Amino acid sequence: MRIKLILRTIRNFILILLFSLVILYCSAIYSDRNAKDTQQRSTEKVQKTNSRLTTPKITRIKTQGFASYIGMGSNQFEEKFGQPEATMDSAINVEWLLYNLDSSSYLKVGIDQYTQKVCSIVVVGNIANNNSKLEVGMTFKQLLQLSTLYANFEVSYREENFQFELSENDLNNHPLIGFANGSYVIPYLQPNSKKVMALEFLDTGMLLKKNIYQIVSRTPIPSQYQGETNWDQLDIMVPFDLMQVINAKRRILANTVLPVGDPLTQSAQSIIDSLEKNPKRYLKTSYANLLEDITSGDVGRNRFLSLNQSDFSKKLYQDVGLNAKNVEVYAILPFYSSTTFFENTKLQQDVWYSLVDSKTKKIGIAYDQGLLVIIINKGGN
Repeated sequence: MRIKLILRTIRNFILILLFSLVILYCSAIYSDRNAKDTQQRSTEKVQKTNSRLTTPKITRIKTQGFASYIGMGSNQFEEKFGQPEATMDSAINVEWLLYNLDSSSYLKVGIDQYTQKVCSIVVVGNIANNNSKLEVGMTFKQLLQLSTLYANFEVSYREENFQFELSENDLNNHPLIGFANGSYVIPYLQPNSKKVMALEFLDTGMLLKKNIYQIVSRTPIPSQYQGETNWDQLDIMVPFDLMQVINAKRRILANTVLPVGDPLTQSAQSIIDSLEKNPKRYLKTSYANLLEDITSGDVGRNRFLSLNQSDFSKKLYQDVGLNAKNVEVYAILPFYSSTTFFENTKLQQDVWYSLVDSKTKKIGIAYDQGLLVIIINKGGN
């Protein structure tokens, strides 16, 4: 019996040892396979990143129309187009020259204050531009016949390289086209009709300042904003410029032109005064904090807000004496240029269409240091 017990013990020990060895072997195989899978995923991730950062060769189209004026000296430009009807400062080292006021052919020209050269030309409406095939009102299909639309662009600025990656939304609403002279154009498309509603011709520096496309390269964007901004002038000129764009588009649509000094403008200014005096009384904390930062002069903030009636406390309407049933109130921040309405698809749908709609008869616009307030009279009375 003793011998049988010893033999059984030895047998059990051998079985347990074999079972343990099998488990260790399988574990080693699994760990090795898992390590290989991890390495493969890491390799694929690197390959994907490298693929993402690889820009195809961009075919630039023949320089035409207003693109030929990008980079021209400001004096030479004014010799050709004459003195502007008005000028306005900006927060991005650009002086704007306004042409064709009170017409359907709005033209705004940006002069880089460092180089004194044309860095941007914004066109709304049809303006004679040397038989250019690029026109406001052209269809998306016509745009595709003119140029291939690329999702990746690599640009050079101040001896640094930057790579843009355009999303599907970018390609469908504000694609980017390059010209042979190194300039670019952004055709701003209406989301519904897919027709070009405005054109902006610009140089590389202005393209970076606009910051509307994702940059996938790791090169830091150079500082875009100047140390001092003439806010007193901008507080007057930003609403004036915006009204010029709105009425230019309303003329194109054969709608009634809106008056610049409607009494609702005073109500819009009252809203700005209330929001700046006690923002947390009317807005949730995160919105109030952003508003305080922007109106204190922090023009470099990238976060963008478009606030409507649902974002304001009812106390705001009570304090400024407005009936929420009769008006729509919008606060947009930060806001520095009228082209923001063309760049932001949601803003077009929420606000722009109402501004140029034939049913809208009265609006009020007020502005202060990056905060734009718009009031639209629903009834038009």
